[in-house]
Amino acid sequence: MVQTQITRILLFLAVVANSVDLVVTSLGIHYFSNREGNPLLAGLAHGHWWLFVLVKGVVVPLLILRLNAWRRTSPVLASFGLAIVTVALTVAVGQWIGWMAGKAHATA
Repeated sequence: MVQTQITRILLFLAVVANSVDLVVTSLGIHYFSNREGNPLLAGLAHGHWWLFVLVKGVVVPLLILRLNAWRRTSPVLASFGLAIVTVALTVAVGQWIGWMAGKAHATA
């Protein structure tokens, strides 16, 4: 029961962190001339913006939900995977915010 609650919290945090990462990435690219750090998505982010938004805003959350669906067959793997995704996205958001704050401070 406790593992189910933790997994649900991780699922929620992973989807929220992905959404915040999409918004912060958008701000960084369009207003601060930053580059996408993920090499798998960099070409989309800089060359095909709407496709990037579709992948980051729809496909990635669907993949996170698919990982959550593995909870029935591999509860430890699903929980561990959601934890890794949540931490990675949270660190990415923190780095984006720190970089943008530093650039805004340096230019002011």
